[in-house]
Amino acid sequence: MKKIGWYLMSVVPLLVMFVVQVSVATVMMLGWMLSFGYEGGMQAYEDNYIVLVLWMHLITLLITGLWYYLYVVRRQKRAGIPLAGIFTGKSFGSTVMLAFGAQLLVGLLLTVWQLAFPEMIAEYNQLMEESGIAELSFASVAATVILAPIGEEIIFRGLTIEYLKRATGRFWVINIVQALFFGIAHMNLVQGTYAFLLGLTCGYVVLKYRSLLAGIAVHFVFNAYGTFATPVLNLIFGTEPSAAVEIVSYVVSLVLGAALFAGGLRLMKKDLRAKE
Repeated sequence: MKKIGWYLMSVVPLLVMFVVQVSVATVMMLGWMLSFGYEGGMQAYEDNYIVLVLWMHLITLLITGLWYYLYVVRRQKRAGIPLAGIFTGKSFGSTVMLAFGAQLLVGLLLTVWQLAFPEMIAEYNQLMEESGIAELSFASVAATVILAPIGEEIIFRGLTIEYLKRATGRFWVINIVQALFFGIAHMNLVQGTYAFLLGLTCGYVVLKYRSLLAGIAVHFVFNAYGTFATPVLNLIFGTEPSAAVEIVSYVVSLVLGAALFAGGLRLMKKDLRAKE
């Protein structure tokens, strides 16, 4: 029975995140409607959605960050467990390689997905554009590059994993379940699929290094690459490159992505062996 209870508790951080997001959206929507009327409020919602996302991330981080500190950090301090675990500055190199490799492979996955289900990817791209996440602005960078890697790691690789550890000692059960919750949190199939894969990677490094900082590092580099590198690549090659350029980019993404990801894992294992 205790195990079932801990499994149920592992869902609570995800539910709290949903409740906070709905609450923030409701309050801000009501504020806009009271200020500008119904139509003006709806327009303000559409025009300022990325600001809404920013506040969602910020308030979620404040609530779950306090929760994580009270439930995990203080207990680790009493037990003499360092916050960084065995994750050091040297370890950061492997996480960067993992994150870059994951981004390239995810990009390739989305390309294949677009060829198979173009309408689904078109809907996803439209969703990203309407939300403002795809635009380079202070709000989008703050939300996706800074707040999301910290807040989402606290929720899924921090709190969720801590509860799952009490439910089971099986490494891959813990990692798959928390990654599944992370995918569900994104509320659409396309983003949820690559979030699941990112969640597996972040969960792996957190569990191996015994530190939330490792997951934050991977998540930060992954999101930063998507935010800053994509506009640069579009500027260089254009938004509609030739067929030859596209084919070359697919091959490079596959080879380089796989090499970086495998290299990151190898460096990480070497780093972990040195600390045994």
